[in-house]
Amino acid sequence: MTTAANPGRGLQPQSIDKQEIIVDVVSFHKSYEGRCVLDGVDLKMRRGEHLSILGPGGSGKSTLLKGMLGLIYPDRGTVSLFGQNLANLGRQERNDLLKRVGMAFQLGALFDFMTVRENILFAMENMTDLSAYEMEERVHRMLASVNLPAAARKLPSELSGGMRRRVGIVRALSSSPDLALLDEPTAGLDPVTSAVVIDMIHKLAAEIGSSLLCVTSSVEVAFTFARQVAILNEGRLVAKGTWEELHNLNDPWITHFLDVRGYSPPGFEPRDGKQHAQIQ
Repeated sequence: MTTAANPGRGLQPQSIDKQEIIVDVVSFHKSYEGRCVLDGVDLKMRRGEHLSILGPGGSGKSTLLKGMLGLIYPDRGTVSLFGQNLANLGRQERNDLLKRVGMAFQLGALFDFMTVRENILFAMENMTDLSAYEMEERVHRMLASVNLPAAARKLPSELSGGMRRRVGIVRALSSSPDLALLDEPTAGLDPVTSAVVIDMIHKLAAEIGSSLLCVTSSVEVAFTFARQVAILNEGRLVAKGTWEELHNLNDPWITHFLDVRGYSPPGFEPRDGKQHAQIQ
């Protein structure tokens, strides 16, 4: 049985119902000035799941993410979070629901006039009911967990790109959200730093019990981040599955898209004819 959301208390995972669908996108259509950006996307995500949405530039990833945040609405179709259709909610109801969602933007998107500490506190002050002492303790504990114990009083301009990403991730997870959305969390970082950032995201999410959804154009990041990957192309969700399942679909475009980047998970050996992924 699912426990009630309580984003303001503690960093302990709640007792969860892993069958609960927390993201439910149904036939999402969106066009701008006659140009189709999303063409009937269907996507479900269950509580406790880690999922990557992968696609080339212009495939509709950012538009889908904006829809999940209630920043845009479908021309046709629905987007529901935690069983509630965003389009049916009033402003206050939507804001309350989105307190259960953390968002890590590209490049960290930190307020440049605030210190690291103030950036993280800003999120918690608006999304939790923690006391001032509890918030301060959480800031320092979470910064230490991403190897930035001395960064609290620094400005974003004093940090490297990888450090800013880590602070942005801490800010997104500081409210113990049920769901964290991460937009290109490692774009522009070298492979070693990217791997470190992904590992830290997983550790923090495991500590607080957050489900994770990563949007990326990097094949390596997508499959390092999650076993299940949904592939978008030209506004359509063309397939969803593991690396092996997607490869064994024997779909020429999918195989080329995955292989042209030169990445393959350790130990992967294609087996022709084994079709298990969902192809749309």
